[in-house]
Amino acid sequence: MASSIPFDVQYFVEKSRNNKYEWLVFLITIILLILHGILFHWIPIYLRSKRTENSLNNPGYFKFLKTWDIWTSCIKLEIPGTKKSIYFQPSVVLLGALFLVINAVFCFVETVDLDYLPRYYVVSKRISKVAVGSLPTIMLAIMKNDLLTSISGLQHDRITFLHLWLGRIMWTMITIHFIMACKYWLGLDFVIMILIPPQIFGMMAYCSFFLLTWASLKFIRNLSFDVFLLQHRVLSFIMLLMTFFHNSGNRAAVLIAVHSVVLDRVTSNIISFVHKRKSPTKGMCSFEVLDEDTMSIDIPIHEAGYTTSAWYTIFLPRVSCWKPGQHIYLCVPKVNRFQFHPFTIASLEESGNMKLLVRKQKGFTKRLMTKLKKMEEVEMSNFEDNDGEVENREMGIHKLKVTFTGPYGANHQNFLRFDSVLFLAAGSGGAFVFPVALALLKEIDLRNSKSDFLHRPMNPKIKLIWSIQKKENIRWFVDQLQQILQLSNSINLSVTIYITQEVEEEVDDEKLMDILYHSSSSHNRTHSDVSIEFVFKRADVATLIQKQSMKLNQSQALAVCSCGSPSFTNSIKIHCNSARKANDSPDIYCYTESF
Repeated sequence: MASSIPFDVQYFVEKSRNNKYEWLVFLITIILLILHGILFHWIPIYLRSKRTENSLNNPGYFKFLKTWDIWTSCIKLEIPGTKKSIYFQPSVVLLGALFLVINAVFCFVETVDLDYLPRYYVVSKRISKVAVGSLPTIMLAIMKNDLLTSISGLQHDRITFLHLWLGRIMWTMITIHFIMACKYWLGLDFVIMILIPPQIFGMMAYCSFFLLTWASLKFIRNLSFDVFLLQHRVLSFIMLLMTFFHNSGNRAAVLIAVHSVVLDRVTSNIISFVHKRKSPTKGMCSFEVLDEDTMSIDIPIHEAGYTTSAWYTIFLPRVSCWKPGQHIYLCVPKVNRFQFHPFTIASLEESGNMKLLVRKQKGFTKRLMTKLKKMEEVEMSNFEDNDGEVENREMGIHKLKVTFTGPYGANHQNFLRFDSVLFLAAGSGGAFVFPVALALLKEIDLRNSKSDFLHRPMNPKIKLIWSIQKKENIRWFVDQLQQILQLSNSINLSVTIYITQEVEEEVDDEKLMDILYHSSSSHNRTHSDVSIEFVFKRADVATLIQKQSMKLNQSQALAVCSCGSPSFTNSIKIHCNSARKANDSPDIYCYTESF
C-alpha cells in the first residue's frame, strides 16, 4: 500500500515525528517523577501537618498509602544452593516494564507510512531518538543538589538506581540502532557511509557509552572506586561530545543534559567557596583517629547557636548551616585534590561544627588513615624531641585543610507528626540517626515546655536502637548520646545499645560508664540510674517494629528511621511491610539511608 505522504517530504515528516517522540519520553519520565513526589511525599507532608493531638486526619488517604506500600515494597528472595539472598521490589520491575512498553510503542508508532526507506531502518532511527530522550533524565539523576529528590520524593539511592537502569536501557536501545544501521549500509555495499565523520563520531560515542555502562558494575566499583570515578567522568565527556557531533537532531537533548550537570557543579562550587570564606578557620579542620578503622573530622562552620532556614534550601544547599541527617561531599587536598566523597554530618547546626565519622575502607579513606597515622608518628617524634612539650597542640588532633560541597539529602517526612518514632542504627549509621533523633527530641522538649501540641501528638513514644560490635564503639557518638540522655527525663524515650561481638561477662560496667560519661558532669551515675539499656546480642528488628506498631491504632502513625548497610535497611523495609499487613495496623512510614 502506497504511503499518503509524498515521497519528497517523508524525510522531514520522519524527522519531526522522531523529535516529537524523543521529547515525549523525557516529558513522561519527568511527569511520572513529579506525580510520585506529589502523591507519596508532598501530600503526606501536608496531611500530617494538619493532624490532631490524638490521630491523623484523612484516614482514607493513609489507607491508600498503606495498601500501595504493601503491594510495592521489597521482598527477600533466597538464592537456591547458597546462603545468599537478594532483595527484590516488584513495583520497580513493573515500573521498568511499563517504561519499556512505552519506549517500544514509541519506536514503532507512525512509521508504517514512511516507505522511502526500508521499514527496519526507519525504526532504527526512531529507536535512537527515543533512547536519547532518556539522556537529560539520566544526567539530572547525577545532580548533587536536591532538585530531583525534592520534586520526586525519592531518596538519593533510588535516584542513583534510576540513573543506572535508565542508562542500561538506553545502551540496549542504542546497540539495537547501531546493529540495524550497520546492516542497512553494509547490505547496500555502501561501506563509505559508516566511515564518514558523523558515523565515526557515533561509533566513538557508542564505545564510550559501552564502557560507561558495563564498567559501572558493582564488582568493578569495589575493585577501585577511584578508577571508576575517573573513567566515568572522562568517558561521559567523550560520549556526550561525540553524540553532539554525530547527529544534529540530538543536540538539544545533549545540551540540556550537559547544562544541567554544569549548572549543578557550578552552584555546588560557588557554595563550597562561600563555605570556605565564611569558615572561622578558612577550611582548616581537626582530624582524630578514634581506633584502627575509624576517624572523626571536625569542620568549624560558624559561631555556635547560629541557625537559618530559607525557602531555597528545599532545592539548594544551605550556607553556614545544615539539616539533621544531611551529608556533604568532602575533599582533602593533601590526600587527593580532585576527589569528593560523601559523608553524613553527625552533629547539629547549632553546635557550629560539622562532625563527620569516617570508617576506613578502600581508596580515599584508607589513604586518609595512612596520612593521619604518619602525622601522628611525626607528632610523637617531635613530642619526644621536645621532652614532652608540644605548644598549642592537642595530642592526637591533626590539622588539615578541606573543601566540601553541600549539604544535601535528608528529604524525609517531619518526624514531629508521628505518634511513635523508632530509630534504628547499625554501626556508623549512627552518624545519620543520632542527629535526626536529637533534633526531634529537642523540638519535642521545646514545644512541651510551651505546652504547644498543635498538629502533633501530645505524648509521642521515641525508641532509639543502636547496634555496635564492641563497647569501645560508643566513643563514636558519645557527645550525642549524652545530650539525648539529658532529655530522657522529660520525654517518653528509651535507648537500647546492642553489643554483638562481646558477651556481658567480659564487659566491665564501670568501664562502660566511663566511656559513656568520660566528659560528662554525670560521671558518677551508676548503671541502674541511666535510662539506657545494654543488650549483648543482635537486635531482633522484626520484633522491635512489630511491638512499636502494636502499641498504636489505625488512626495513628509510626515512623521507622534507619541507617546501616543495604542488607540491614532492606530487612527493615520488609519488616515494616509485614507490620502493615496486621489488622488495625497504624500508618507506617519507613525511611532508610544506606552506607
